[in-house]
Amino acid sequence: MGTNNKHKINNQNLEEWFRSTGFLFPTNELELARFDKLYADYDFKLKDVSIDAKSIVEGKICSCGTKVLHIKKSDELKSEIEGLRMVARKGQEVPKHILDKMTKKHRKNNDSEEE
Repeated sequence: MGTNNKHKINNQNLEEWFRSTGFLFPTNELELARFDKLYADYDFKLKDVSIDAKSIVEGKICSCGTKVLHIKKSDELKSEIEGLRMVARKGQEVPKHILDKMTKKHRKNNDSEEE
C-alpha cells in the first residue's frame, strides 16, 4: 500500500505550504493555484479598494483629523460628582477602615519627616 507524500506537510516542504496558504507570498504557479483554491470562497473586505503604494513609500500617508466629543452631564450625575467631591474634601461617609489606613499613612509620613 503506497502513501501519497505529495500532500503531507514535513520539514522539506514546510516553506512551500507556507507560501501556498498565504503565510508567505506564493512564488510559483502551483503555490498560487493552491492559494486561489484555498481562498476561493473568501469574501475579501478590501476587494474594491485601491492602495496608493507610491504615497506610502514617499511618506504621504493620509492624515486623520481629530474629533472632540462633548459629553453632557445630567443633573443626577452632577449631584453625584459633587457629593463625591464633598466626601473627598471633608472626609464624610468614608468607611472607618479607609480612614484608619489614611491616618496610619499620615502618621508614618510625619514620623519619617521628623527624623
